[in-house]
Amino acid sequence: MPTEIMSTKRSTGAEMRRRETQSKVIQDRITATETHLGQLCDVTSSYTRKTARLRDKGDMMAKQLMEFAEMEKWNPTMTQGMIRFAENLSAVQDHREAQVKRLEGKVVSPLVNYGLLCKQTKNDLRSAFTASDKEMNQKKKLETLKSKSPNDRQKITQLESELQRASLDASRSSKALEQQVDSFESKKLVDMKKIMREFVTVEMHFHAKALELYTQCFQTLNDIDPEADLEEFRKQLRPDGSIRSDIARSASQASLESRSNSDPGTPRALPRPGSHQATPNLTNHSTQGSAATNRRKIPVPPIPTIGDDDSEEEDEDDDDDDDDDDYDSEEDDYTETVTEKSTRRR
Repeated sequence: MPTEIMSTKRSTGAEMRRRETQSKVIQDRITATETHLGQLCDVTSSYTRKTARLRDKGDMMAKQLMEFAEMEKWNPTMTQGMIRFAENLSAVQDHREAQVKRLEGKVVSPLVNYGLLCKQTKNDLRSAFTASDKEMNQKKKLETLKSKSPNDRQKITQLESELQRASLDASRSSKALEQQVDSFESKKLVDMKKIMREFVTVEMHFHAKALELYTQCFQTLNDIDPEADLEEFRKQLRPDGSIRSDIARSASQASLESRSNSDPGTPRALPRPGSHQATPNLTNHSTQGSAATNRRKIPVPPIPTIGDDDSEEEDEDDDDDDDDDDYDSEEDDYTETVTEKSTRRR
């Protein structure tokens, strides 16, 4: 009998220590899971909020690009390119909005629910600890009674029965806690796999759509022709000046052609009647006239020649004599006109 009691005490003590160690491990495990999943939930929530902010900034950027395109009316290719670019960028933000909603529904919410699940598991763990503590208290009471009054069999039996019930409750709570912790661990593993797969799927879907739209944005930018826009800007900058310069150039060319057709040669300007150049110098002409009157013709004796040469030279001498007579008559007439004008002035 004493040997059976001793073996029962040893088994009960070992079972209690085992349950106590197991409860401590479970408690540490649940606390660590709650801590890390809570931090992951905070980070994921921050990621989702930053994505929503990025969506808002993308919408603002698309709006500014649209306003810029409306202002750039002098650059047609730039205007069309910026309009299409803004539309594609706005479409990217629409997909980012869907990304935010999917992250909130499929990633953040399950992680938030794990906080409640961890709290529920910790409450169940406390109930198991309460049963174990009750068993420990009943055991201490029985040992104290046996040491003080070992002959009081009635109280000892009563405490032994209470200790037995407390042990059954503790073992039942321990088994229930083991099952609950096992299901918690299994659910955590499956859910974490599912949550991370949902996160990757959401990101891949968004980036696939974004890559398609950004490719269209890149092609739109390639269609912009800076040289054509610059030429159009130059035309819009000075439309009137170019037309006026063309008109002035054509008018000047027409006037030059008309002048060249009407005036083939440039005539010499005739002196006016009252100008200084038209008035003759009386003194010079009078002196020239007197010199002409005093001039006498000196006859040149003919040179005898032979044959036709003599006749040709005679003809030339006759022509020279005629020229000298004409010259003398012209000088006499000029002298008479000058002397008449001088007498009139006097």
